[in-house]
Parts: sequence; C-alpha cells; structure tokens
Amino acid sequence: MNKNISHLVASIVSIPVALIAGMLSMIAFDIHLIFDMMIAAGAFFSSYLPVQTKSMRSQLEKMGITKSEYQHVKKQLSEAREKMKRLRQSYKNVRTLKDAKLIYDINRLSRTIYQAVENDPKLFFSIQQFFHSNLDSAVNTIEQYLFLYKMPGKTKDEKIKLHETRISLFELKRTIQSNLSAMNATGYQNLEVEKDIIKLNRKRKTTTLKLDNQMEKKKVNLKKEEKEPVYQDRGEHDEGRK
Repeated sequence: MNKNISHLVASIVSIPVALIAGMLSMIAFDIHLIFDMMIAAGAFFSSYLPVQTKSMRSQLEKMGITKSEYQHVKKQLSEAREKMKRLRQSYKNVRTLKDAKLIYDINRLSRTIYQAVENDPKLFFSIQQFFHSNLDSAVNTIEQYLFLYKMPGKTKDEKIKLHETRISLFELKRTIQSNLSAMNATGYQNLEVEKDIIKLNRKRKTTTLKLDNQMEKKKVNLKKEEKEPVYQDRGEHDEGRK
C-alpha cells in the first residue's frame, strides 16, 4: 500500500490550516513571532494526524484488511527486504553462468512477489509460505552453496553434495513459481469473469442486431404487400353501362 497517499492528503489539508492559524495569530493576538510559529505548528499537527489516520483507515477498508494485519505485513516486508538484499549480494560469489542464471531467476521471482505484496498487502495472506519459509531457504542455501563451491580441494563426495544442493535449488525455484501462481490465482479468476461478461455482452449485442434486422425486413415486406388502388378503364366503364 502506498502510504505516501495518506501523507499527501494530510499535508494538503494541514498546510493551509497551519498558514491560516499563523496569520490569525499575528493579526489577532499581536504576540512574538515564535509564538505565532508555535501556534501554526500546533494547528498543522492537530489537523495532520486525524486526516492521515482517516485516509489510512479508508485505504485499509478498500483493501479489506485491518490495521494490525497491515502492521504484520509491513513487518514481514521489512524482513524480506533484508533477505533479498543478501540474495542480490550473492552474485559476487557466483562462479558459473548456470549458477548466475539460477540465482537470477530466484531473485526475479522473489522480487515480483515482494513488489506485488507491497502494492497490495492483502495478497500476503495467499502466499505466506514464501515469506515464512521459502525465501529464507533460498537465501541461506544459496549463500552456503556459493561459499562451499569456491573452496579448493573438494572431494568427490563434496562435489556430489554440491550437485545435489544445486538440484534442490531448482526445486526451490519451482516452489517459488508455485507461490507466484497461487498469488495470481484470484487475478486469473477475475480475468475469466471479465471474459465471460465480454462474451455475454457481445452475444446480447449480436442478438439485438439480428432482431433489428428482422424488424427492418418485416417493415419492407409490409410495404411491398400494400396494394395500390386499381382504377378501371373509362371505356370499359361506359361499355358496361350499355
């Protein structure tokens, strides 16, 4: 969630209030400038805090989470930020292109999840496993793997263990991909709903056009079926009278 929005709204309201209070103090009370500034500052904070709190509460209600839940997500994001910083720093210990590609993929997936939850904290509750377990495993395993990989004089058993660890990192990457898919599941469901609505609206429009075309055809046929009045020839009329 973008906390800057609530701060911006509060500032837009509080700054004019502070200026007005300061000017009124100078005009009405005619006291020292320092006291005028103190009154203006008091007016600023007395209006800023309630507006900022109300704006924040409004954003939380729109997202469907409570303040305590938001604080919990904020704490988890702060911890994840430090872990991802360690993950980026691990690039300097990479020795092969394959390892660089693997770590890049894990870092890209982790960054995508982090940014999505940062923008919409409610997503955290559908992907808690990533923050509580998978990110920790990725950071710790990669750091230990790269540290041992660059050590000289490795035995055959040690090389086998490093190879098995690399396979485990591939499996962990697929797990994080599953986390990302789980997080996006609701979005894809909403997308399907929107597609169905579009199809339904298209079908209704097509049906309406067909009905309009049929009505136009019927009107044309009715006009054709109207008979013009028949005028009898005057000679035939006189001959009949004879």
